[in-house]
Amino acid sequence: MTTLKDVAELAGVSTATASLALNDGKVSEATRQRVLAIARRLKYVPNRIGRMLHTGRAKTICLLFMTSPRYADIVHHTSLFYYLIEGVLAIADRAKYSLRLEVKSHEDPDLITFFDHVVGDRSLDGIIIVPQFLTDYPFLHILQSKNFPYVMFRPARFGSDVNYVDIENAEGGRLVSNLFARLGHRKIAMINGPETHVDAIERERGFLEGLSSAGIYKLVRRHGDFLIQSGFSAMKSILEELKPDAVFCANDYMAAGAIKFLCETGLRVPEDVSVVGYDNNDICEGIIPSLTTVDHRLEELGQCLAQGLLDLIEGEVPNVRKSIVPRLVERRSHAVGRPTTKRLEYR
Repeated sequence: MTTLKDVAELAGVSTATASLALNDGKVSEATRQRVLAIARRLKYVPNRIGRMLHTGRAKTICLLFMTSPRYADIVHHTSLFYYLIEGVLAIADRAKYSLRLEVKSHEDPDLITFFDHVVGDRSLDGIIIVPQFLTDYPFLHILQSKNFPYVMFRPARFGSDVNYVDIENAEGGRLVSNLFARLGHRKIAMINGPETHVDAIERERGFLEGLSSAGIYKLVRRHGDFLIQSGFSAMKSILEELKPDAVFCANDYMAAGAIKFLCETGLRVPEDVSVVGYDNNDICEGIIPSLTTVDHRLEELGQCLAQGLLDLIEGEVPNVRKSIVPRLVERRSHAVGRPTTKRLEYR
């Protein structure tokens, strides 16, 4: 088996210099390239434990998704987070970090123990947390008290001292209400996610604020679980009370279910009812008509989360406080207008 000493001898440098070259340390670029070329020729594989002892880094970060047994598991049963994972992987790969995926329940009795291990066993350099529900997050104290690098996905409502990247769900809701107002829709329905889901709460808040500003007060609401069947059932329930001009579904899967029920009852989309979703998943192009939706730019979000975490790990920033502004993607499921894509913004 080839050792670091073999690489160093053939490259004509010390083992310390060879180690620095292989671990992005401070050596000349010519030396780095020479050592890397020798390592490739000898098929040298660095010892991960030895590298961790030398650098103090595991070169591994964790992406943690939080779920709850009380609600549908959208992590395993949908592709909602696919592009977020792709974004995190792109940044991690570029920085030569490994990525560990974890899924934990908010109700897991061993959740605190998990975070104790995250902080204490040195197998991770940092963690990205994707919470879903409005609840207590006692593990934040563990991370903060140990100064362990972390970034949370979603609003700053978790506290002013929390590292986060926000996707401004409320602004996304306002984009939809503004569209409905522009189209002259007055009888509005909303199919939202679970009442304690952070995304659902924020999307509804922005949507209601926008409707109120437009002088629209007639609204029928139902809650689903972000899956297709719940959108189907919610649409059925809505039509028992009101035949709406427009329906805002808080994700694209529920919008697909709503459109399916409308079609089965003989109502046309968008001629009879406008339907708008949220997320901009691949399913939007598979629905007939193609779905107008809000794009919260999950791949860019993943990149932003990962880069923010790496900046914390490297000590380049003291905290992470960022937002990505959603955009409205107009397709064929709303009553009037030619498909357009609104300008992207960061702030």
